[in-house]
Amino acid sequence: MSKQLDYYLKEIEKRLGILYKLTARSLSEAMTAFKTLDQECATKVKEMATEIETLSENIEDNVFETIARRQPVARDLRRLSVYLQITHSLFRIGRYSYKIAHITNLCQNMEHFKELQSLPYLAQQAIMTLDIAMKGILEGDLSRIDELEKLEAETDRETSEMFDEIVMYLRGQEGIEKMALFYIIVGRYYERAADQAFLIAEKAVYMVTGKRKKLGVAYKGSASQAPH
Repeated sequence: MSKQLDYYLKEIEKRLGILYKLTARSLSEAMTAFKTLDQECATKVKEMATEIETLSENIEDNVFETIARRQPVARDLRRLSVYLQITHSLFRIGRYSYKIAHITNLCQNMEHFKELQSLPYLAQQAIMTLDIAMKGILEGDLSRIDELEKLEAETDRETSEMFDEIVMYLRGQEGIEKMALFYIIVGRYYERAADQAFLIAEKAVYMVTGKRKKLGVAYKGSASQAPH
């Protein structure tokens, strides 16, 4: 690898690391905003989402410029193509954070009808999945990739239980339909964020090993037995 190409690859990796940290923070802050219905916090999350979009666009430009000017081949070209796909996944996760913040805005003058447990748990799982996936990308460390199968099973189980609980509340109370709908939507956004993190993990395996691996199948059908 030429020294110039090595330099540009490291610069892109550095920016990917910044993008990843900002994206993970946006997921965490979005849950804080929704849990507390804090409008100021929601506004900050939206600002973070704008930063994520701008940084994503800059990284994409860096990748295209490096491919055009440095003409990488083989493994380096594979890395750059993966970086491009991961940037898009992180951008999408940032959009989910934005949408959760927007839902918080829609909840102005409303209040939660139950203590939030499942949603913060789903947020934590999504961030943990992202952490494991990005470690594979930035450090080439695939040692925890297999843990993602179990995390997905736990997330599926928690989501199912949350939906059942919401149905139970709807049967017993009136006037909570709108907030209950928001719970479901927020839960789905965190589930989708975790799905994007899974995609990143699959790309990490491909980037490091050159082999494609489909994740999320080993624990299928066993979600109900997964420990909390």
